[in-house]
Amino acid sequence: MPNDKWNDEEIENLLRDFPKIQDRRPKAEVYKKLSQKERTPKQPKRWLPLLVAIVAFFSISVLVVSLLQQNGTDSSSSESESSDAESTVTTEEAQTDQAEGATQQSDGAASLATEDPEVQRSAVYESELEDEHILRMGLAYHGYVVPISFVIPKQLADTPEPTALELYETFAGQIDESGLGFDEYHPYEGELQQTGSAISHFLPDGHSYDQGSASTLLYLSSLEETFMDQQEIHVLNEEGEAAQLSHIGTVEPFVPGEQGQSFYLLAASTGDWHLAPAYGMSPENVEDALMALQQSPNDDYRSPVPEEINYRVEMDGANATVVFEEPLDLEALDGVEAMQMIESMALTAQSYGSSLTVSNTVQAEWADFDFARELELPVSPNRLDWPEN
Repeated sequence: MPNDKWNDEEIENLLRDFPKIQDRRPKAEVYKKLSQKERTPKQPKRWLPLLVAIVAFFSISVLVVSLLQQNGTDSSSSESESSDAESTVTTEEAQTDQAEGATQQSDGAASLATEDPEVQRSAVYESELEDEHILRMGLAYHGYVVPISFVIPKQLADTPEPTALELYETFAGQIDESGLGFDEYHPYEGELQQTGSAISHFLPDGHSYDQGSASTLLYLSSLEETFMDQQEIHVLNEEGEAAQLSHIGTVEPFVPGEQGQSFYLLAASTGDWHLAPAYGMSPENVEDALMALQQSPNDDYRSPVPEEINYRVEMDGANATVVFEEPLDLEALDGVEAMQMIESMALTAQSYGSSLTVSNTVQAEWADFDFARELELPVSPNRLDWPEN
């Protein structure tokens, strides 16, 4: 390159002297030529077909496996549904069979109930006693007396033929009165003695049987019910003289059961209903006493006669006949209620020393009662069997 040095002015003058370059072609033509310019060809990729084949092979494999699994699932679902359907049918059939069996059993039970109502008599009857003793006790509850008859096997007694007092002294202390729904009242305070067929009760000082007229009536009624089979009862002080009770004065010897009683229903604390005599509220004769059973003497006693049942009493000497106004179908009644009604009449008649006939019943015989003749009367109410062991 020559060593001549150029200044800026000279260079500018030189550039001005260059001819101007002009392109008079339209812009569209220029763009078209640029667009049609050939591109440099790319080297083909020779591995691409192999990759596509591999991908296709795996895709087909996955599709086949998926189809096989779907078929297996469908088959399993079909079998499961079939099994469930069969199980449902089997269950429904079993339930139907069970229901039919229950209906047949129910029909059979109803048939048996019609043929044998299984109504049990609740009192004690001489015909039902074998080798047993009766311990009758007047249990107390809220100022009332309920006679309970404990039927004790003879082998449990200390002697072959124990007296009433021996039975009482042996077993009375073993009775769970509160467990039976009654007040704890026995054994009696003081000393009891038996002379022949008479019972004497020696009252100690400070005893609890004279705290009021109600407690005195409860005591005397309990004593009477407990020793009902004795001919006479004496209430004495410790010196052996007739006891003095503030509300009645001197207690004279009395005969248990001398005055008859109407037997009504009385509930214990357990909710169990027992037939109990209405001391101080019973009529003087058996006819009135039987008629009185249709109405409760107070709010504590309950009538043993259902409201819809009406009857009259006819007397023939010492025999009382209860005649129902309408034919009485005993099997149409609740078995327990029907038994309570019949036994309340029988106990009432027995307490007055009268026999009893029941007339105008649909059944000639029912629960061991024969209505074609005089009824077998109970010897004691409210039976409880003493455990043998």
